[in-house]
Amino acid sequence: MNKNRRTALIVALAMIVLIGGALVAYRTLAPGTTAVAPQEAPSQTATSTTEAPATESEVLDEPRLADFDATVYDEYGAPHKLTELAGERPLVLNFWATWCPFCVDEMPDFKEIYAEFGDRVSFAFIDVTDGRRETKEAAVDWLLQNDLQELPAYFDTDLDATTVFAARSLPTTVIIAGDGEILSASAGRIDPTLVRANLSSLT
Repeated sequence: MNKNRRTALIVALAMIVLIGGALVAYRTLAPGTTAVAPQEAPSQTATSTTEAPATESEVLDEPRLADFDATVYDEYGAPHKLTELAGERPLVLNFWATWCPFCVDEMPDFKEIYAEFGDRVSFAFIDVTDGRRETKEAAVDWLLQNDLQELPAYFDTDLDATTVFAARSLPTTVIIAGDGEILSASAGRIDPTLVRANLSSLT
């Protein structure tokens, strides 16, 4: 695709994630609430967000998954393109790490959502595997210890997907329609009711 168009799409998606994170921070700092300090970034890639639920981002001007395709790896090191993981079904991407308390906190909700929608929606739980603060071994062990091994986990050891989706705050959740249109990108802990409503509308 045109290089200028790809750059514009990446900038637009990054702005959506940043706006979502700003709204989360605003709600957290509103009167009557307590601010939670973000985690220190392991690199220039990702930090942990506040505990507030993620806000639904505005719909972009029809960006497509194919414009943001990236390679992640399964537990055995086999590469997978995001477009391949989606197939022709809606796709939920969740960028997470074991050191992120709000990623850990939302995983039981995601386990239930996956059990409800996994037969008609594709999921990819993408561990931001920088090799320093987060390793594949630590993530695999954590999933096993918390009875979450059935979740389709992938490892972004090249930080390819993390960079393409500008997932600088964790967790970040992206919802993509079956035709590949990227519908939303939200930073912060998910609102399970909102995620269920969005997925129900797509299936």
